[in-house]
Amino acid sequence: MNFIKAALPAVLALALASCSAEAAQRGQADSANAEWTFDGKEQQKLLIDVIGSAKSTLDIAIYSLTEPGIVAAIRDAEKRGVSVRIITDRQQAGGKTQTEALKLLGSAGIPIKINKHSGLMHLKMTIADSKVGTTGSFNYSKSAMNENDEILMAVRDERAARSFAQQFESMWNDAKRFEPADYRIAQPDPSGQPDGASEQMDGAPFASCAAARAAGKAPLRKGEPGYNAKLDGDGDGVACESR
Repeated sequence: MNFIKAALPAVLALALASCSAEAAQRGQADSANAEWTFDGKEQQKLLIDVIGSAKSTLDIAIYSLTEPGIVAAIRDAEKRGVSVRIITDRQQAGGKTQTEALKLLGSAGIPIKINKHSGLMHLKMTIADSKVGTTGSFNYSKSAMNENDEILMAVRDERAARSFAQQFESMWNDAKRFEPADYRIAQPDPSGQPDGASEQMDGAPFASCAAARAAGKAPLRKGEPGYNAKLDGDGDGVACESR
């Protein structure tokens, strides 16, 4: 794995070149911390480290999402109260392995969208807290990790990460090109409440934003039943805000 702390305008310009006209077509940072690797197992580790660093938000736009360790890390982020969103490719999502991965994540309460347009949703991008962004050719799959020639780069520069986040937000809100996709394993329980909602004791703090959303209680405000300071990543008194 390589690490550099230096001026990287050319590298960041390449990383941001995939952004559409709605976001910055080109980006430049005066200085940045960038970490990259060509080794599959190191790529998985670097990505999981970035996912594990997220405290409040985690946005992922990924073409192929099947690698179990990465899927587990994303689900764990939601379990610890991080607001997670995923955009993936319609064609890839139709494959059996990716469908099962998306069902696991959707059942955890993670919202998922797929492309409606005729092209591919070909980004491989993760943004943690709008502070760290990853990019490169690395898909989140076993073949990318074990067989292919790939690169994964993590850019720890807020200016670059904000540009990544701006592009993700533009795609997420573009109803003409992207649509919600319902991937779930569990179904509503006999009480008619979403899974997990009937298990919440009155007034008890919610353990996760997924549970709060399932119960129809999100966002949670300080002083209200169910509020949990651990889910209030920015400490503004509102947890599990809608995005």
